[in-house]
Amino acid sequence: AASGHACTDLDLGSQQRRLHDLLQRKRYLLVLDDVWDDKQENWERLKSVLSCGAKGASILVTTRQSKVATILGTVCPHELPILPDKYCWELFKHQAFGPNEEAQVELADVGKEIVKKCQGVPLAAKALGGLLRFKRNKNEWLNVKDSKLLELPHNENSIIPVLRLSYLNLPIEHRQCFSYCAIFPKDERIGKQYLIELWMANGFI
Repeated sequence: AASGHACTDLDLGSQQRRLHDLLQRKRYLLVLDDVWDDKQENWERLKSVLSCGAKGASILVTTRQSKVATILGTVCPHELPILPDKYCWELFKHQAFGPNEEAQVELADVGKEIVKKCQGVPLAAKALGGLLRFKRNKNEWLNVKDSKLLELPHNENSIIPVLRLSYLNLPIEHRQCFSYCAIFPKDERIGKQYLIELWMANGFI
């Protein structure tokens, strides 16, 4: 991104040298969003490449794990408070009903109870709203509200029960396609066409 050109033909060492040259004595702001990697050595390697900038060059990291913040941080982390229920409801409502549809009163009442179980996690509110986007049967909403999967723990993995609930609401043929992705190692880039061909070879689609 810094060069404006793809560097896919370069090995990692060459990419690092190229990045170092591009950032040399320049002020930059790099945002690393939703970082999960808690390996100190990985951060040290990245920091050594980025430390060539001018005074004022900054890196902003967002993470859900306090351990990651401790490893990466050169200043005290700023912990965001949980999102109040009224704002969670706005997120949920936008996902569930869209910008133009008026929320039905009986569904809105159930939706607000669902939102309370999100415990102020915006991603949970968005995921559950999206899950109910085209469902207008009150019983379907009540099933989500009463699901034991929504007993979210207060920790960095609190979105996982919501994602699991979304997964369980997929059609069965979609679930096997999604589950198949577990054959890939963590953080591996997955080529879309390659994945589609693997699904086809296994008779999923």
